[in-house]
Amino acid sequence: MMTIELDKLTRHYPRCLAPAVRELSLTVAAGELLALLGPSGGGKSTVLKLIAGVEQPDHGDIRIAGRSVLGVPAHRRGAVLMFQKAYLFPFLNVGDNIGFGLKVQGARRASIRAEVARMLDLVELPGIERRWPSQLSGGEQQRVALARALITGPKLLMLDEPLSSLDTAVRQTLQEAIRRIQRELGITTLLVTHDLGEAIALSDRTALLLDGRLAACDRPERLFL
Repeated sequence: MMTIELDKLTRHYPRCLAPAVRELSLTVAAGELLALLGPSGGGKSTVLKLIAGVEQPDHGDIRIAGRSVLGVPAHRRGAVLMFQKAYLFPFLNVGDNIGFGLKVQGARRASIRAEVARMLDLVELPGIERRWPSQLSGGEQQRVALARALITGPKLLMLDEPLSSLDTAVRQTLQEAIRRIQRELGITTLLVTHDLGEAIALSDRTALLLDGRLAACDRPERLFL
C-alpha cells in the first residue's frame, strides 16, 4: 500500500484559457479509496493522468510513498489506470487478455495461468479463460479489465469512470465488487466519478473538484448527508 501526495499541482493545456488543474494539494492515505467527484471538465481525469505519468504537470509535485515521481516513467510508478471502456484486445481470449501484463514481464506460462485463474475468482468470473471479449456483456468486460489491471500487483489503482456506460443494475453490482476487491487487497484507489451516489457508496473520502480546484474533501456522509 502507498500514500499519494499532490502538492500544488497545476496543469495548463495549450489554447485553453484556464488550467485544467490549478494549485491542487491533496493526500490519499495508504489503502484508502478516494473519489474525485465533480462535473465534466473539472480536472478529475487530468489528475489521474498526471499521477500515472501519462501527462506531466506544469507546476507542483507528485509524491508516491513519500518520493517525488516527477521524471519517473509511467511503468515504474506502481500505478495502473483503468478507463470507462474496457479496451480488451479483441484478438485475444479472456485468459490471454488478463495475463498480457505478466507475459510482457516474462512470467512463465504456468505462473500466468495460475494468476489468471486467481484473478477470475477475485472478480467472480471463474472458468471463462477461453471465452472471447465479444462473448461478454459490458459488465463482464469491465470485470475482466479490472482483473487485467490487478494481475501485475500494482500498489495504486486508478479508475476513470469505469461504470458510467453500464445500466443501473450492473453498475450497482460492480460497485459492490470494486469495493469488496479494494478492501480485500488493501490497495490505494482513486475513483473518478460525476455520480454522487457512486461516490457515497464507494469512497472512504470524497474530494470535490470544481474548475480544477479542490472545493472540499471529507467523508461523503459529512459532505453530502
